[in-house]
Amino acid sequence: MSHPIQTYSLSRGIELSFTDSGAPPNSVDYTTLLVVHGTAFNAYQFHKLHSYAHALNLRTILLHRRDYVGSTPYSLTELEEISEAKKVFWERLSAQLAEFVVMLIQKEGIPRLTQSTESRSEGLDLKGRGGVAIMGWSFGCATVLSLFGVVKNPMISDKHYDLLQEYIGDFILYDPPHVAFGYPVPSDSPNYVPWEDLTIPPGNIPQVFSDWVSSYYDHPCYDPQSRCLSYTASIYDLDGRPKAETTSVSSWTEEEIAKGIEGNNAKTEVSMFMSGMQKTIGVFAHQALFDEKSVQHWFPNAKVTYLGVTRTNWTCAWAEMETKRRYYNAKDFLRQGRDLKFIDIDGANHFPHWEQAQEFLKVLRKGIHSNNTALRG
Repeated sequence: MSHPIQTYSLSRGIELSFTDSGAPPNSVDYTTLLVVHGTAFNAYQFHKLHSYAHALNLRTILLHRRDYVGSTPYSLTELEEISEAKKVFWERLSAQLAEFVVMLIQKEGIPRLTQSTESRSEGLDLKGRGGVAIMGWSFGCATVLSLFGVVKNPMISDKHYDLLQEYIGDFILYDPPHVAFGYPVPSDSPNYVPWEDLTIPPGNIPQVFSDWVSSYYDHPCYDPQSRCLSYTASIYDLDGRPKAETTSVSSWTEEEIAKGIEGNNAKTEVSMFMSGMQKTIGVFAHQALFDEKSVQHWFPNAKVTYLGVTRTNWTCAWAEMETKRRYYNAKDFLRQGRDLKFIDIDGANHFPHWEQAQEFLKVLRKGIHSNNTALRG
């Protein structure tokens, strides 16, 4: 079934494009999953989820972020804000995401959020809870974190915030890299990242990045008993070597590459990985997850699920380990931030939504419909 690209026209001339699985037939309690993609790879890579959504009482909306196909490019002013690490850039970006969700609610009449229900039979219990679950993947998690981390965003009206509170039940952080949290990397880290490799000709960076990010890695700190990466390990206990032997992207056809990868857009986002913007990102990421006052005053009732994978690249592996370390240490010292639920997909790389789309969506749905008790890994 084809799902054509649609467009919503927001205020101030901004357009955001997306594809939509549509509402499950005859369902009055389906949950809407809004997916926010990462760097270089646009929303096309998630299109397989549409085929399995209805069977799980889900509606999948795959959003093309600003600067990607069909959505408005960044303005010169916004590019300057990125280079100057301005907070206002994220306030505006998250307000546009909020406006998109409001339009979705009003145009589509999606079901209102109800109380959470426990899923059974590996996520196949079809009793729904309505509402919207917003999932960021990879660096797209920075946009999602900005929505519930830029507290009292002056660009989100009280009216819109009140409506969003009634509908948004879940935020999902799906295999984010450390740069989505602004975590500073030790200066002696031996691990490789393509955007710091000056030997790569600029024209080759999209291919090198695609192979690197979609490879499978065998991290020494993998714990076979818990079937996840040990959060007590360090950044030095990861497999940080560049690889390209077996990758998810190597199976893509030329048509899929043309539709799904926008390598030139990565240049803008690499500037967000630099120290200035990383400090800005670090502030709102901390507020989103670990600041008690911020959590109490901004989307206090939304659940947060951290969906990790065990054979991802080191930047994403370390981000999960570091987030777990900070989360459990905060709990040990009785500092009350936001409750997190950690779920790990054992044996998967950065692309289980492509490699194992149906199984991935089942795991995701089970996470959405579970209660707010953190699952330690």
